[in-house]
Amino acid sequence: MSRAPKSRPTTGRPPAKSGGGVVVGIFIGLILGALFAAGAAWWFTRSSPFQTPQGSVPSRVPSAPDQPPVSLPGKPGDRPVVKPDFEFYKILPQGNVAPAEVPPAPPPAAPVAERLYLQIGAFENPAEADNLKARLALAGIEASAQRAQLPDGRTMHRVRIGPFAKPEDMNPVRTRLAEAGFTGTVVKASP
Repeated sequence: MSRAPKSRPTTGRPPAKSGGGVVVGIFIGLILGALFAAGAAWWFTRSSPFQTPQGSVPSRVPSAPDQPPVSLPGKPGDRPVVKPDFEFYKILPQGNVAPAEVPPAPPPAAPVAERLYLQIGAFENPAEADNLKARLALAGIEASAQRAQLPDGRTMHRVRIGPFAKPEDMNPVRTRLAEAGFTGTVVKASP
C-alpha cells in the first residue's frame, strides 16, 4: 500500500537567487583584510626608530671658509695613527744563508698501554645489544655497543663501559653496576 506523495501548496512568489551572495562576501572580506593590514602597518611603523620625523631634517653646521676640514683617522690619504712594528725581519736569518737542517729526533718509544673495559654482554643480534645499552642508560650508566668480527666469520655486538686507564678507576662503576643488577667482566684491549 503505497501512498501518493502530498504536494505542497505553492505561493505566488518566485524562489530567491543566492548565487551572487558568495562573491559579494568574498569581495567584502578582501577589502576588510586589506584595510586591517594597512592599519596594522601604519600602527607598527609610526613609532619606528629607523625613520626620521618629517618635520626635523638634520641641519649641517656651516664651516668657516678659512678653516680646513677636520681629517678623521682612517680616511684615505691620512697618515697611520700608529706605525706598525715589524719584528719578523729581526727573526728571519740574515742574508741568503740557509739554516742547517737538524734531523728530527725520533719519537720516544712509548709503552703500549692497554685500555681496560667492563664488558656487560656480547650478542649476535644488534637489537639485543641496543636493548641492554638502553637498560644501562635507564640505570644512569653510559655504555657503548661495538661491532666485532670473530675469526669464524660471525659478527658480535659487545656492550662495554670504558675505557679505563687502571683497574682502580673502574671500581666505582662496578659498584653502580652491582646496585643496578648487572655484572661486568674486565676486558683488555690494545689501542
